[in-house]
Amino acid sequence: MSSLNSMRQKLKPLGFYNLNDNSLISAELSAYATALDEIEYLLDEAEQECFIATAKGYGLSERERMLGAEQKSQTVEYRRENLLYRYSITSNSFNKDSIAKVLSVSGINGHIIEIPNENTLYINCLSLNNSSASKEAIVESVKEFLPAHLNCIFDFRNLGWDTIDGNDNTFDTIDSKNLTWDDIDSFNEI
Repeated sequence: MSSLNSMRQKLKPLGFYNLNDNSLISAELSAYATALDEIEYLLDEAEQECFIATAKGYGLSERERMLGAEQKSQTVEYRRENLLYRYSITSNSFNKDSIAKVLSVSGINGHIIEIPNENTLYINCLSLNNSSASKEAIVESVKEFLPAHLNCIFDFRNLGWDTIDGNDNTFDTIDSKNLTWDDIDSFNEI
């Protein structure tokens, strides 16, 4: 029921007011109703945006910014699922599968290599779901969910077999560059 109809319904039994459509009271009630309907709409929207399950706009955006990068290019369902997962992380969530899920919900498509004797995780980031997102911001948001006692190395070079094979380099081609192991680690033409 609109605010105008609600006010008319409540005032009619009193019998004090001329509620005809062209009366001064009716015009005043219409002005009040316009403002009240807008307030009601804003309150309904605020209530909807308070909960991840019903949020569609700024409720998702604000939470995403709080946890890292905003993902407006993704569907609402995908954004909700990612937020719900990130809020559900517990102290038991620090295994390889859980870390892979954190990478996925942060928009990183890649592989995790565990190096236990060095307490290190090597994360080969093959691509980002949002190519315009800042890599540094994504890495910082992911680090919040990684075990603090492990060193994490993020490598954004695409060193998949298809990429390496697509460059048509032979062993002799790479060997002729006379690179050290450290040079190879930072070499971008592989």
